[in-house]
Amino acid sequence: MSIISIQYFVFIGIVVGGYYLIPKKAQWPWLLAASYAFYLFGGRGYVVYLLFTTISTFLCGRWLAGLNNIYTDTIKHANPPKTVQERREIKARFTRKKRGVLALAMAANFGILGFVKYIDFIIGNVNSVLQLFHAESFGFLNIALPLGISFYTFQSMGYLVDIYRGKVQADTNPFRFALFVSYFPQIIQGPIGRYNDLASQLYGQRSFDYNRVKFGVQRMLWGYFKKMVIADRIAVIVNEVFGNYVEKNYVGFTVFAAVLLYGIQIYADFSGGMDIVFGVSEMLGIHLSENFRHPFLSRSVAEFWQRWHITLGAWMRDYLFYPLALSKPFGNMSRALRKRVGNYVAKVLPTCLASFIVFVLIGVWHGASWKYVAYGIYQAVFVSTATLLEPFYAKCRIFFHVQTERFSFRMFQILRTILIVTVGRYFSRAVSFKDAVRMGYYTLKEFNPWVFFNKSFYKLGLDRENFELMLLLIVFLFAVDYMQERGIHIRERIARQGIVLRWTIYMLGIFSIIIFGMYGQGFDISTFIYQVF
Repeated sequence: MSIISIQYFVFIGIVVGGYYLIPKKAQWPWLLAASYAFYLFGGRGYVVYLLFTTISTFLCGRWLAGLNNIYTDTIKHANPPKTVQERREIKARFTRKKRGVLALAMAANFGILGFVKYIDFIIGNVNSVLQLFHAESFGFLNIALPLGISFYTFQSMGYLVDIYRGKVQADTNPFRFALFVSYFPQIIQGPIGRYNDLASQLYGQRSFDYNRVKFGVQRMLWGYFKKMVIADRIAVIVNEVFGNYVEKNYVGFTVFAAVLLYGIQIYADFSGGMDIVFGVSEMLGIHLSENFRHPFLSRSVAEFWQRWHITLGAWMRDYLFYPLALSKPFGNMSRALRKRVGNYVAKVLPTCLASFIVFVLIGVWHGASWKYVAYGIYQAVFVSTATLLEPFYAKCRIFFHVQTERFSFRMFQILRTILIVTVGRYFSRAVSFKDAVRMGYYTLKEFNPWVFFNKSFYKLGLDRENFELMLLLIVFLFAVDYMQERGIHIRERIARQGIVLRWTIYMLGIFSIIIFGMYGQGFDISTFIYQVF
């Protein structure tokens, strides 16, 4: 069931209406039933994957909780009391057991995710090697990627790690835990929730609140506007250039403009989907973790990724980066480097390596293709070296007398960041790694700034009116981002207006989507870019 469909609107109406009409004790079972109904609409066969993750994670969570309780009882109620050395030995023994449980759960769940997502990629590369020896190739399995498997797998494994670390208590009710894993608004594109933030909200009891529902509808409306009016309009040009750059000889600034527009398209598309999800959840009184914070206002590549897909970045930071950076091998590396390269490099280099590994894996997470490996490496280079090279950058700023707090320098940093991130989009949007390199060549093939003035852009799928409307909408999108960055709460200000002005704004939003939305023959408005990740 697409979240841009009449069926979804009817589904949400039934879910929200029923949620407030039924007894409050039945609210969380109602959400569980709604979540599984939504998932079953996406494909009945896929529910097996969801059930496996739910059951295996719940059982391993209870197993870990039991080990935690036994360890606590062994230490606290020991008679006579344990010595320090005995406590260390007991802790080490229980830690090994818990690591075994955690490793078992992660191997099973990430193993399934890796298999369905990357097996054909592995087969393709093995076949390439076999062809060199004229050996028989393997057939592709063509396994369809289950709906939301990346998001609910990451969310569930984060829950287990938090139990392992003693940060949360394991859920004792398998059905309530099933709701945490399958909560339908977030299962398609995230955000990736944390148990200690989300569970208590899902299981709580709520009364109807008009303002909460009103703000939820507002945010959904903004999400649909960003997706259908802005992102899908930009997609016309992006698809035309990326699909026909060789046949129609698109070169120079035409190609680069398409890549730049793709970055804006994916932002409007993904964040628009998030706004719809947050709006639905807000109507139910459940607050999800924000996933975007105006990334195009970032002053560095590292800051950009801190503002983009925030919950994925936070998951990678807490469950992968810190364990790597603080691990014994990385500590040994730091000590070994100290005598050779000095304290600063010895301290920073292992952290940079951990950051590099994380960003490469984020690139691989996006898809099973060498282009995503290249994409991850490209972003990793800029993020991981920023701290390492900061003393050099500081000397350059002093040498050139750069006034870092001036508006002109801040704008330079923002534009530089957008440029660096945009170049990386060649890899994430092109069909393959080879196509990404070829598109880079076509960008440098000809210097043609005149395309901005000779109406060439009007021949890329949008007529003049739609092209100029697209530019106006992009300016509007970033103006809203800038106001929110400055602390202006637009929805609250609209809500404080008189009924005539307030409903005029609402109706303008609705009719803008109806009139200017890109749908009909040739448009698949139901597809979100991050849905396939």
